[in-house]
Amino acid sequence: MKTKMAHLFFGNTSPWGVVLFWGAWIFFGISSGLAQTEPSESASSGGIHRITLGLGHTQLSGSFVGGETQSIPLASWSLDYDYAWTPRWRVGMQLEWLLQTFVVENDRTGQNLERTYPLSIIPVGLYRLDEHWTVAAGVGGEVSEGEFLALTRLGVEFGVELSGPWEVGATLVWDNKWDYYNSWGFACTISRLWGGR
Repeated sequence: MKTKMAHLFFGNTSPWGVVLFWGAWIFFGISSGLAQTEPSESASSGGIHRITLGLGHTQLSGSFVGGETQSIPLASWSLDYDYAWTPRWRVGMQLEWLLQTFVVENDRTGQNLERTYPLSIIPVGLYRLDEHWTVAAGVGGEVSEGEFLALTRLGVEFGVELSGPWEVGATLVWDNKWDYYNSWGFACTISRLWGGR
């Protein structure tokens, strides 16, 4: 067991190194934003940080249920962080956790792969179309019990700022797990904003 855990964190092909790197990136980004407790001239002219929590529903295509290929619905949680350096452009990290175990088939080899509570980690670029609508695109990966699947994400967000630093909204995303399956996800979100505004 210790050898397996060591391999997960220090092995050459381990996705956990990627998870740890991006987790640290998000942590330090959030910490630097929260550390500015007093408003200053530089803070008011700086970018805007946003952290978002979402509760959603993800629809998978190409999953096996009882020996048959079906489209199945799954509950999901998401946690996103992004930084807006201009009024239109943002860069960020999106995490999504599917709350179920399922089996998918490789499109090329026909092999089945079991996914147990997979976590998707996607660096994204976001472009704000207007006051409410934002589009997102990124390439990342999905991790489940040491198995890594590369993925492409495209998405759209709708958000409404409330009084103070809060925003509520909804997201719709499409993920293509390369050679395995596609999924659509919808989530209701709440966000906290801070920094220059």
